[in-house]
Amino acid sequence: MPSELHYRWTWELAASPEALWPLVSNTDRFNRDCGFPPVEVIAHTGSVQRLRAKVMGLVIEWDEQPFEWLAPHRFGVERIYHRGPLGRFSVQCRLAPRGGNGTTLDYEVKITPAGLLGRLAVPAQIGGQMRSAIDRVMRRYDEFAQQGLAVSLLAQKPALAPGASVRLAAVREKLIAALQAAPLVEKLAGFVATADDFSAARIRPYALADAWNIPRREVLQLCLHATRAGLLDFRWDVLCPQCRGPKAGAPALSGLSSQVHCDTCQIDFTASFDQSVELTFSPNPAIRAVARADYCVGGPQVTPHVVAQQRLAPAETCALALTLKPGRYRVRLHQVSGQQIFRIAHGGPADATLRLAAGPNENEEFTLGPEASLELVNEAGVDRLAIVEHLAWSDQAATAAEVTALQAFRDLFCSEVLRPGEQLSVGTLTLVFTDLKNSTQLYKEIGDAPAFGRVLTHFEILKAAVAAEGGAVVKTMGDAIMAVFPRPIAALQAMRTAQRQLACPEPIEGAGRRLPPPLALKAGIHCGPCLAINQNDRLDYFGTTVNVAARLCALCAGTDLVLSASARTDPEISALLAAETASFAAHAEMTPLKGFPGESFEIWRLTPPAKN
Repeated sequence: MPSELHYRWTWELAASPEALWPLVSNTDRFNRDCGFPPVEVIAHTGSVQRLRAKVMGLVIEWDEQPFEWLAPHRFGVERIYHRGPLGRFSVQCRLAPRGGNGTTLDYEVKITPAGLLGRLAVPAQIGGQMRSAIDRVMRRYDEFAQQGLAVSLLAQKPALAPGASVRLAAVREKLIAALQAAPLVEKLAGFVATADDFSAARIRPYALADAWNIPRREVLQLCLHATRAGLLDFRWDVLCPQCRGPKAGAPALSGLSSQVHCDTCQIDFTASFDQSVELTFSPNPAIRAVARADYCVGGPQVTPHVVAQQRLAPAETCALALTLKPGRYRVRLHQVSGQQIFRIAHGGPADATLRLAAGPNENEEFTLGPEASLELVNEAGVDRLAIVEHLAWSDQAATAAEVTALQAFRDLFCSEVLRPGEQLSVGTLTLVFTDLKNSTQLYKEIGDAPAFGRVLTHFEILKAAVAAEGGAVVKTMGDAIMAVFPRPIAALQAMRTAQRQLACPEPIEGAGRRLPPPLALKAGIHCGPCLAINQNDRLDYFGTTVNVAARLCALCAGTDLVLSASARTDPEISALLAAETASFAAHAEMTPLKGFPGESFEIWRLTPPAKN
C-alpha cells in the first residue's frame, strides 16, 4: 500500500481567530483564491457527497466526507478518491490564540498517493505549488481580517456585457427619476459592476444595507426599483430549515411549491413565507452575466449557523470547547429525528454531558455559560454526525413575509401571485382594517362628486401613511382598506398619522383655500399567524387572524384605535404607551365578535386624553 505523505505548515498571524475564522473557513472562496479547480456534485449517499473535478486535464472523482469543525478553532475534511492519482486526502486547519490578540494557524495535509503518478506528482504539486498558493492567501486573509473584513477581496474584476456602460447610465437616470437617492443608486450600480461572482450571484439586500450602514428598507426598495429598471433580476429562494441553504426557487412566486425536498439533509419540509422563502437578486444579464462555480460544497461557511459538526465513532466521547454568544442552540444528529435544546447564558454551568443513542432524547432544556465544555457520547452502535447549531435564523434574509408586506413591492410587482390553489404560511403579521365613519352621510351633505373626491384623497393619505411605516395596502373595499405590516408598532404609528391628517385636512388649492370636511377614520389592529393565498388575481391573506382584525374595526369610534390583546402586549407598543402616557389612554374591554359565537375577546381601546 502506498505510504502516506505528511505536510504541515504554520503561520503566526496578527488577527485573532475570531476575525480570521469567516475568511479561512469559507472554503469555497479559499479554494478559488488559491487557484484550485471548481467541483461538480454528481451524487449524494447519506452524508457523503461524490464530487468531480478536472486538474491539469485529468478527471478526478472522490467521496467527500462531511466537514468537521468547531468555530472558531478548527475545521477539517477527508476525501477518498475513486479516480485519479490520489487515494486519500485529508486536511486539518487549527487556529489557536497567541499573545497580543494574534493567531497561530496550523495547516496539516495528509495524502496517500494512488500509484506511481501520484507519488511523483504530490511533492511538486502539494509541497510546492499548493504550499505557495496557501501561503499567499493566508497572509492576505490576515490583512483583510485586520481591516475588519469578513469576505475575501481577492477575486478578479468581472467583465460587463457589451453595451453595459450605456445601459448602466440609463438605469441610473431611471432610478433617480423614480425618487431613489442618487448616492445609493451609485453604490448599487458600483457593486453590480465590480463585485465578484460569489457576491453578485446571490445579492441579499439586508446584508448590503448592513455593510453600507444604510437603513435596510431603503436598500430593499432600491433593489426592487432596480429590478423594474433592468439593473437586477430577482429570485425567490426556498431555504431548508436544517442546513438553511437554498434548495428550490423560482423567478416568480407562482413557481414556488410549499412542499420541498433537501438532498443534503434528506428531508421533506413545508415552506413558509416568514422563514423559508427569501428574496434575492442578481445582475440582469444585459448588464453583467454571472458565471457562478462551486469550489467547495461543504465547508463551515456553507452553514454558518452550525457552530460545531463532529463525527463520532461507536462509543466515542468528544468534548467540545464551546465559545458561543447568548441564545438558544440545539444538538441534532444528521438524518436522525430528535433534538436537544440548550441555552447559552451568562452565569451558566461550565460543562454538560449529552448521551446520544438513537438520537437526542429531547430532554428538558439546559443552560451553559458562554465558554463551556459540551461532552458528546455516542452510545449507538454506528457512526453519528453530531451538529450543534444556533436556532436563531439570520435576520439578514429579506423574507417573503416582509417583502410582500411592503408597499413598493405591491406597486411595482402587483402581478406576483402564488400558483393556483397554493397556500403558504406567513407566520405572524400585523393586519389593519379601516373604515370611514359616517361616509354615507358625507355623500348626502356635500354631494356625490365632492364626497367621492374626498374618499379618493383619503385613500392617498392612508397609502402614504402605511408605506411610510413599511406596510402595504392589500386591497380596498368601498371606502375601507386592508393593510399589512411586519410589526404592530408600525401599524399603530401609521393609523395615528392617518387619523390626524384626515381630522385636520389641508386647505384645497384653487378653491379659496377652502377646508374640506374632516373625516373620522375607524381602525382595528390585530397580529397573529395567517396564510398567503391568491384572491382576485392579487396576493391576499386568509385565516382567523384576518377575520378577527376585520371585526375590530367595527368597534372603533373614529377618535380612538382598537387593538387586540396580542397587538397591545407587543413589547414595542407597550414601551410606546408607557413613554407617552399623555398621548393615549389604554383601556381593556371584553367583548364578543361577530362570527365567533360563544367567545369573548380582550380588546384595548386607545383614546386621546379628554380636553379641559
